[in-house]
Amino acid sequence: MRKERGQAIVILAFALIALAAFAGLAIDGGRLYTARRQSQNTADAVAMAGTRMLGQFIANCTDVTPLAADNAITLEMVKLARANGVDPQAENAKLEGWYVDKNETPLGRVGWGLGVPNGATGIRARLTTTDTTTFLKIVGQRYIVAPGEATAMTGPIRQFGGGIIPIGVPLQVIQALEPGETFYVMEKNNRWGGGVFCRDPNGVECIGDDPENANAHRGWLNLNYIYNTEHRTANDPLNRSFEQNVPNRPCGSNPAQSVDDGLQGWAGEDKNNDGQADCPYPFPIIAGTPNAVDGDFIHGDPGARESSLMDVKETYGGTIAYVPIFDYIYMSDYMAANFQAPENPVPDGSLSGSHWPRAGGGGHAFLYHIVGFAAVLLDENSPKHTLAGQFQGAVVGEGAITPGSGFNSGGGGGGSCQLGLVGIQLWR
Repeated sequence: MRKERGQAIVILAFALIALAAFAGLAIDGGRLYTARRQSQNTADAVAMAGTRMLGQFIANCTDVTPLAADNAITLEMVKLARANGVDPQAENAKLEGWYVDKNETPLGRVGWGLGVPNGATGIRARLTTTDTTTFLKIVGQRYIVAPGEATAMTGPIRQFGGGIIPIGVPLQVIQALEPGETFYVMEKNNRWGGGVFCRDPNGVECIGDDPENANAHRGWLNLNYIYNTEHRTANDPLNRSFEQNVPNRPCGSNPAQSVDDGLQGWAGEDKNNDGQADCPYPFPIIAGTPNAVDGDFIHGDPGARESSLMDVKETYGGTIAYVPIFDYIYMSDYMAANFQAPENPVPDGSLSGSHWPRAGGGGHAFLYHIVGFAAVLLDENSPKHTLAGQFQGAVVGEGAITPGSGFNSGGGGGGSCQLGLVGIQLWR
């Protein structure tokens, strides 16, 4: 009997170990799954953040040294990792980054003090986090190791050709369109002389007839006042909050400064009769993420300008052009209360104070949150007060891109000082 009781104790001991192992597998396995998902999500965010900044340096019109660019990219990647709950400088986390070319070939390490290498067009990020197990220690498994790896690329957005027209189109309208479907980009014959679309708090498409409605789509975009949370200081080359209003005039004398240009020039004035706008907007327009607060907020200039509409039709009629897509419209009073104030530069680069845009009569203004671009085959025969076209396609968020030639330390970061649709895409 004693021998049998001893066997029972041994069997029970093995059963308890097996039970603990199964419990550990369930509990620690769940923790491992969660940790891997966090590592992968963080790696995605870090790769996108670094590549977004790399893309801005490539598109920038001012000189930037490879080392300064690398330092800024490194800080941005660390900041995004921490924002996702992972501290790369902690003992239980390791973050690595590599610059890659358009073929995904590694060119050098991020943050090693060697600068951004020429030809860099993307960033590969690898994040590994570790944690101790709870129950699996019983079977010799002491650590949970959760790796995550992602590659993001920057380059020209895959497009159909054509210029950009400073008229915003609601995201929910674009999402409902099929390729080849005709829609109205702008229609002046409503009550308030603005856009044909609006968005109520429930996301319903409707005709906007209330000028006090912050979601009403009312007209042109004022490219002389663009607010961006990451580019709000006066000395930032991508700070574009130059002035509050834009006149309905043609091109100015200096094509590198938007403050010299008016709405007609941006919209498509073509004195050279070459089918191209004479003074395209000289800065990048940065699309953000839907339902977020990244990317550009562009001041809306209410009302359709007939002469500018005619310039658009004469220049782009029968061809494909792009219009910015917005998801929400924010009132300047709301942004003043909830966003960090901009430092408004003036054309000579000096600081002119911090202020938000106001409407022409001194009241609140509207800022369109840009989240993408839509390609439209414009109808040159649309009615006099209307701009219509056939929807071709859209890029929303970071955009579908073709990897470009990359960073060029000898060319001001590789920028050409000409507006191009440059996007960032999670590649792998």
